[in-house]
Amino acid sequence: MENRIIRIENGVVSVPDRVEMSIAEIADMFGIYYRTAKQHIRSIEKSGVVDGDYTTSCSVEGLTIHPDYYELEMIIAVAFRVQSAKAEIFRRHIMRKVVRHDVVATLILPLQNSMFN
Repeated sequence: MENRIIRIENGVVSVPDRVEMSIAEIADMFGIYYRTAKQHIRSIEKSGVVDGDYTTSCSVEGLTIHPDYYELEMIIAVAFRVQSAKAEIFRRHIMRKVVRHDVVATLILPLQNSMFN
C-alpha cells in the first residue's frame, strides 16, 4: 500500500496525491493529543462542513458510525482549529497553495483601465 500520510519535517510539508489518515496519525502530525484531534474532527463532522471517508473501514460509537480514515479536506479543517507549531506550518503551506498573488494583480488592472474610460 502506498504512503497516504502527510509529513511535516524540518518545516517542509509533503502531501501525497491521495491522503488517508487516522485520528492518531492526524494528532501525531500536528503534535497534539489524540483526544483533542478527535474532538475537533467530531465537531467538524457534526457541523457538516466536511465528512470522513466512509468507503473504507468504519467504527461504531454508540449509535453513530465514524470513518477510520480522513482525507485532505478534514485535515485542512482540523489545521485551522488547532494551535500547534506543526499546524501553523501546515496552514502556511495550504495558504501558499491556495492564494495566488498574480490573480489579484490580474483582476485589479482591468478595473483600473475601465475607470479611465
